[in-house]
Amino acid sequence: MKTFRFVLTIVASLVIGGLIGVGVALLYAPQSGRATRRYLRSKSEALKERALEEVEHTRSKARGKLNKASKRLQSQANQMGKQLQDKVEDRQTALKDAVSSIPMPFKRG
Repeated sequence: MKTFRFVLTIVASLVIGGLIGVGVALLYAPQSGRATRRYLRSKSEALKERALEEVEHTRSKARGKLNKASKRLQSQANQMGKQLQDKVEDRQTALKDAVSSIPMPFKRG
């Protein structure tokens, strides 16, 4: 029960402090509510524009990095495919040589 009262006291203190702060802000506001809203609207629009520009810039950088990584992976895959093909051809040649060296008991004619 003490914990609940402690939390309730803190919450009540914050609410009362917030209300006092709002009252003081209204008394000492440098401009009217309409001018403040206009100012806040223009600032929020500017922040929105800047955020959109940052998003586009980040998206562009990400695309560039993905393209670079994709090309690098494609190159590595091509190299590995070539190496695998070379090994397969080597094994095929070795198998043909081994088969051709086996003596045939009779030939087809």
